[in-house]
Amino acid sequence: MKLEEIISKYGVPDPKIVGKLPKGGMQLDFVGHADVTKMLIEIDPEWTWEPTAFDANGLPAYRVENGMAHMAGWLTILGVRRLGIGSVMHNKPDLLKELISDFIRNASMRFGVCLSLWTKQEWDDVSHTPITSAPKPAPVAKVEPAKPSDPLVSMDNIKRFVEACKTAGLNHEHVAKSAKLDLADLKESQMPQLREAFAKAKELAAQFNDIEPEVMDDFNPAFNTTQEAVAAVINMFSAEEVIAESKANHPANGSPQIKEPGAPATTKQIGMFRALASGKGIATKAEQLSMASDSTGRVIESLEALTKSEISELITILKA
Repeated sequence: MKLEEIISKYGVPDPKIVGKLPKGGMQLDFVGHADVTKMLIEIDPEWTWEPTAFDANGLPAYRVENGMAHMAGWLTILGVRRLGIGSVMHNKPDLLKELISDFIRNASMRFGVCLSLWTKQEWDDVSHTPITSAPKPAPVAKVEPAKPSDPLVSMDNIKRFVEACKTAGLNHEHVAKSAKLDLADLKESQMPQLREAFAKAKELAAQFNDIEPEVMDDFNPAFNTTQEAVAAVINMFSAEEVIAESKANHPANGSPQIKEPGAPATTKQIGMFRALASGKGIATKAEQLSMASDSTGRVIESLEALTKSEISELITILKA
């Protein structure tokens, strides 16, 4: 037999087994636990029941409240287990037997056995009575997935970074590349590294913005704007042209043969020195002047005070 067939076959008991039970000034219809037990055996010969708890003596546990004793238990039919309650007056002479008897009737009703006795509605045709749906399980608490310890930077923050670079006249891809970072896979832990690279690039751009237009033209007449010059300098951190020129002026015997070594450093040499120094973390003017002074052995108050020979040596050091 299937569970859904119980209510149509046993929902309305045979009137011959229905008795009367006085309760609260009324006569209630009821079926004794022996007849209910017979029905359970017909439905499932292997039906079982068990209390939800046992007392210290190993007997079914119950509690007394307002003069009534209550025992909870599980009834299993056709492999399905449902909860039932047995309730009787606490002073019954065979209290446990009475509790078990009432429990069997109550729990069987949960499967549809003699269900008509538990409702005030008249059943004209049990076969067309809708089957009560099984109780819905308690909602399972939603478990939030664990967040990664080092999440990716949000797209909103990436957009803010790109806008900041645009406002400062910088190429955001160049800035990220100088920090050796991939914007498509940027982690939160890498943000300080990106901010530092942005600050250096912005400072370098500010230094070139302070250069007079005619000096910029002398530096490279092909540049139409200061921003173009800044981008070119960032891309030429290696200063390969200047290094090649320095090597060409130093033959294998080590004797320097720089043309006019005592002449003032050119604007191009000064620009390359600044770019290389900034790339090495020597970003401020004071730091660059201090390096120049240490290298030459004299106080350098302006990079324009360096000679071609001195600034060539500085560029070689930064390239190493």
